Amino acid sequence: MAEVRLEPMTEDEYKPWRAEAEAHYAQSVAASGQSAEAAARNAADTYAQLLPEEFTTPGHHFWYAYDGERRVGFLWVKVTRETAFVYNVAVEEDVRRQGYGRAIMLAAEHWCHANALTRIGLHVFAHNAGARALYEQLGFTETGRNMAKDL
Repeated sequence: MAEVRLEPMTEDEYKPWRAEAEAHYAQSVAASGQSAEAAARNAADTYAQLLPEEFTTPGHHFWYAYDGERRVGFLWVKVTRETAFVYNVAVEEDVRRQGYGRAIMLAAEHWCHANALTRIGLHVFAHNAGARALYEQLGFTETGRNMAKDL
């Protein structure tokens, strides 16, 4: 099984990551049924609300994941009380399906334990069957469900 170490992002690393992460989020929103334009606005609004102070927004933590010297992904969590909420986790495209998603999530769990956090949560888009399967394998259970109907 792949293993990774989490290295905190620097502010300089955060800036390009932020732009790419917002664009990817817009794509996921669009895949859930919004127009590309509405999804882009939604993503911009969401990131502005979640990160009003960008890199220094209190409670938010940003890491790159490494296997040796090779960057294989990233992780963004927000800590509230005893809970870490995963806002974004991804594996670099050229190393997907090699166990790095699992490894990043296990590293997140290890970080949570080391920081006395007792719960980890996340949102996963319904269309992302691979991620849903991974999270279920890791012991995550469904705690809610959003539904929509196009009119």
